[in-house]
Amino acid sequence: MATVKVSSKGQIVLPKAIREKFGIKEGDELEVLDFGDEIVIVPVKKSIDLMGILKFDKPLKEVMKEVRAEEEELEARK
Repeated sequence: MATVKVSSKGQIVLPKAIREKFGIKEGDELEVLDFGDEIVIVPVKKSIDLMGILKFDKPLKEVMKEVRAEEEELEARK
């Protein structure tokens, strides 16, 4: 896990190891998701080959919220 600081302009710098691991380069877009008490940053992949492979009945943000709730429920059982 890495810790970053927010600049006076509200910017953060992703650590080099994270950028390399996820193939994030200058100009790439990242989606910022708000889950109440958590912020999740997800790389936006623009690959035509992958478009349409995953289909959800609801928005990704809602699916991720449900996944997080399930994870919290499992953690609470431990």
